[in-house]
Order: sequence, then structure tokens, then C-alpha cells
Amino acid sequence: MVSQPIGTAPVASTAPVPSRGVSTDNAQGSNAHGGGGGDDGDVVVVGDPVTVTDEVVARFADAVSAPTGQIPVTLAAALTAPVQRAVMEHPALRIDLSRTLHTAQSSEHHRPIRVGDVLTATATVTGVRSARGGRMIGFDTVLRDAAGEPVQTLTSALLTEEVQL
Repeated sequence: MVSQPIGTAPVASTAPVPSRGVSTDNAQGSNAHGGGGGDDGDVVVVGDPVTVTDEVVARFADAVSAPTGQIPVTLAAALTAPVQRAVMEHPALRIDLSRTLHTAQSSEHHRPIRVGDVLTATATVTGVRSARGGRMIGFDTVLRDAAGEPVQTLTSALLTEEVQL
């Protein structure tokens, strides 16, 4: 497995996403890579594996003023940011970030992140529906270890203005 520094570009796979009626399986409930249920509207972005090193932890802990010797639980947000960004920039979703409101964020911690972990983030769009003159887009980002077990699941929702092509 190849490790990668935080912030390198993930790979996206999709079929076209209509403005309404998109539904995909929850990444947590499907295969080890968080693949959806095969709907034509699936948007799944898989990042490259990242090795959690002492240096990665120390840099992040310093940036967020966390106590020395502890791995901040918020490290997962930094490790998943590239795939979350790739979802938001995916052309099939037509998201204009200047006209988007991040309406919800939650996280489920399955186990602590450890130095030596090789983690892969997968973001899966869980739904797109019309809402208040725009669209509500939900997606789950699952951070998995080398065995494919979930370490942390982040759930996000965006309200975005409809973008015309």
C-alpha cells in the first residue's frame, strides 16, 4: 500500500446525477470501499491510503493546539477533507460553493485513530432532493483502516442553489 501526504487528490467515479431522486447506499453499510448500491446516480469518491505517522499527528496537534502525546479526534476531518472537497467539486452535482450552506455535520467514532494506521477515506452521496429553491445534498465519508473496518464516519448535509448548466 502506498501512503500519501494529507491533501493529495482523490479519485472520483460516478454516473450523471439528476437534480432529484438520487439515492445511494450508505457507505458504512456497503463494501469495504464504501461503494453504493449500483444506482446510475451514485457519486463515490475514494482517496488514496494515508499512513498516520508521529509527524502527521504532531503537525495536526500543533495546528489545533491539542495536548502533546494525544491524537486529536478531529484529525479524521483533515484526513477526509480531500475526498469531501472532491464531492463538493464534482461536476455531476453542480455545486456552486459560493451559493452553498453547510447545514449539518456529525461524526461517529468507531475506534481511536492510532499512529501506524493506514486509512482510506471514501465519500458517498446519500441523497439529493429539492429543498427551498435549491437542493439538499447529503453524503457520508467513512475513514477505514487497512482491514476495511470503519474508524470514523462523518455525515454532512449541504443546501445549495440550483445551478443551471
